[in-house]
Amino acid sequence: MAKTRTFTFIDKSAPTEEQVKKVEATGYKRAVKSYQGGSKATMVEVEWETKRGETFTKLQVLPLGRKKKLGR
Repeated sequence: MAKTRTFTFIDKSAPTEEQVKKVEATGYKRAVKSYQGGSKATMVEVEWETKRGETFTKLQVLPLGRKKKLGR
């Protein structure tokens, strides 16, 4: 079975009780796509831990996806 990781999304523009949300997914792109459907933010900070135990942080611009199909 594939290992799922916990991705933490931090939205500074949201109210204080809704700023942090955790999503479990097998990969980064799947986690971002599942988060962006319920969020109106344009940029979020994403934190996750790799298989080796390293912690990463990234600023992600939303929406993430194919620009060609998003405009249709």
